[in-house]
Amino acid sequence: MSRATCSPDENIVRAVTSAHWDPVENRVSSSLFKGENISVSRLEILPIHQLFEIFNRELVKPPERSVVGAGEINVGRLQQIGREFTHPLELTVEHDPLPTNPAHAEIPQRISKGLSKRIIDDLVLHRYES
Repeated sequence: MSRATCSPDENIVRAVTSAHWDPVENRVSSSLFKGENISVSRLEILPIHQLFEIFNRELVKPPERSVVGAGEINVGRLQQIGREFTHPLELTVEHDPLPTNPAHAEIPQRISKGLSKRIIDDLVLHRYES
């Protein structure tokens, strides 16, 4: 069953946990978007402060994993990056609301480490302050 896709005008965020953060380099790890069915959240549905509450509730596993921030990108820009990459990929962001996160969505395509790095270059990082 196909799901509705997000508009290119929407902005999404990907939670950045300590598992995706390099404190030595003070940057996001290239693994943040690597793989398939990447979980993101839609800012059109919930504001960032509410998403941080959800991320903390669902992703924190003390002491080894904490929420560091969230990386924001526009869906249209994400799609443009995919199309312009060395190995072009048509990226989509599909609605996938969950009972615990009505703003949840997924990027179903398999994203390589190289494409992940390219996406990360365009992220606006929102640091989480507890």
